[in-house]
Amino acid sequence: MMLRFIAFSLLFSASFASVPAFAAEPIFPLGSHIGFVPPPGFVASKRFPGFESLDTQSSIVIAALPPQAYADLEASITTEALKKQGITEDKRETLTLAKGKAVLVMGNQQENGQKFRKWMLLGQLPEGVALVAVLAPEAALKTYSDDVIRTSLSTLAVREVVPLDEQIALMPIKLNDLAGLRPIRVLGNAGVVLTEGASDSPTLGTQPMFAVTIGQGAPEQASDRANFARNLFRGLGDVKDVHIISGDMLRLGGGSLPTHELQAEAKEVFTDTPMKLVQWVRFGPGTHIRMIGIARADQWSAAFPHFRAVRDGIAPRE
Repeated sequence: MMLRFIAFSLLFSASFASVPAFAAEPIFPLGSHIGFVPPPGFVASKRFPGFESLDTQSSIVIAALPPQAYADLEASITTEALKKQGITEDKRETLTLAKGKAVLVMGNQQENGQKFRKWMLLGQLPEGVALVAVLAPEAALKTYSDDVIRTSLSTLAVREVVPLDEQIALMPIKLNDLAGLRPIRVLGNAGVVLTEGASDSPTLGTQPMFAVTIGQGAPEQASDRANFARNLFRGLGDVKDVHIISGDMLRLGGGSLPTHELQAEAKEVFTDTPMKLVQWVRFGPGTHIRMIGIARADQWSAAFPHFRAVRDGIAPRE
C-alpha cells in the first residue's frame, strides 16, 4: 500500500478558471468535477468559487455536495423557504441533465434598494449534488435572460477524474523544482506524493518516493520543534526496525525557513529490504510543511539529492 505511513485527509475542493463564451461542450473549471457551458461574459472569480461578469456585476456560485445533502437542500428552496430569505419565486422548472435531473427556481430579490434576478439550480446526479446560484442586477437582464441562464445551466455535467496538474494547482504551495520526480497522487489540497520511476503505483521497495503535506499548528519555540518533528515521525507503517541516525535544526533560506531534519534507517516490513528515510518539517506561523523521502538503501545516494532539491523548491503559492 503506497505510503501508508503518511496520514492524509481527503478533501474535495473546487476552484474555477476562465472560460470562453458558450463553447460547444461543457467547460470543467480548474479542479472541479462539475462543469457547464457558462453564459457569455463570465470569467473566473478570485473572490469566491464560481464565475462573475464584471461588466454587469453578475455572479455564478457553484458548490458540489454529497448525495445525502439533497433532501436538506431541496427543503431550503421551497417557495416559503425562499420567501424567508427575501426571494420572491415566480417560476420553477424541472431540467433534464446529461446524467441526472435538476430543479431550476427563478425569482427576484431586493437588497439595499437594488433589484436582482436570481436563479437557483439544484442538480441530482449519480456522483452527488450540484448547487448553482446565479445573481444578476436588473440592468443586466437584457443580456442574461431566463432563456440564456437556463440554456447554460442545462449543460451541467460531471467528470469522473480531475487531472493531477489541476489538483496540484489548488494547493497553497507550489513545487518549483521536481528534480526528476513526478506527482502520482494528490489528496485534497493537503498533500502530494511524488516518485522517481516508471510505475504509477509503486511500493516502498521498488522506487524512491517523496511526499509533501501541509498541516495546521506548529510550536513557536525552537526547543519544542525537535519534539514536534519526532512525534510526527513516530508510528510509521510499512517499515520496521526504524533507527534514527541524525536529527538537527537547519536554517534554510538564510535562516528564514527553520526546518527540522531527521534521517533514519529501516527495513521494509514485508521483505526486510533495507531502506533509508528523511523527514523535513518546515515551520511557519501556525502551520508546518512535512516532507518525507524514502528509498531503498542502494538507491539512496542517487535519490537524496533529488529529495533535497524538491524541498528547496517548495514555496507558498501567491
